[in-house]
Amino acid sequence: MAEKIFLSYAYQDRDLVPSVEEALRKHKVVTAEQVIIVDPEKDVHPGENVREWIKDAISSASKVVIIASDDSAASQWVNYEAGMATALGKPIVVVGRKGVGKSALVGALENVQSIEM
Repeated sequence: MAEKIFLSYAYQDRDLVPSVEEALRKHKVVTAEQVIIVDPEKDVHPGENVREWIKDAISSASKVVIIASDDSAASQWVNYEAGMATALGKPIVVVGRKGVGKSALVGALENVQSIEM
């Protein structure tokens, strides 16, 4: 089965997604053929159970990569996705700049790898 990665990020950090994905691939942290990136403007539809959609997406992923920032630390969705990944026993990779929003997240979760970029 091909590796699938769920990429979790705060909406305010959406411009970082392509460069983070490229860096992860370059350093062979992510070798996935498919990276699941939720774009709320395209993927979420009125009346849809977003939490169930996210749970299904994380369930189908091999691991969860979280872009850590001050915005993601305050994001209810990033925290939900991190908690769901932990509940489902998925490995988590937290990526961010040195000293930005990672320490609280890494300390609160199990099975976490932290990468500074």
